[in-house]
Amino acid sequence: MRVRAILWTVIMGYAGFLLTGQGLHTFNGTSITEALLGALTGFLLAVMFTLRERRRRRPAFITYPITDILPWASPDDRRSDPNVKN
Repeated sequence: MRVRAILWTVIMGYAGFLLTGQGLHTFNGTSITEALLGALTGFLLAVMFTLRERRRRRPAFITYPITDILPWASPDDRRSDPNVKN
């Protein structure tokens, strides 16, 4: 996560600075603003991709048998009920 966050933040900050089209000789508030917005975007992208990777590594949503979640829905209980006619 740390390497990804650092790389995305730095690269997107630099891309934001380059998109101002000004260069180092006219380093002004617009350049700084665009660099900060690019860095923020890069950081948020790094967080998004990290969360996506963790979500994909997680097991599926339901990994338990339904009888563990809903014990009253057990098929064995219906068969043992004497009032149920087959």
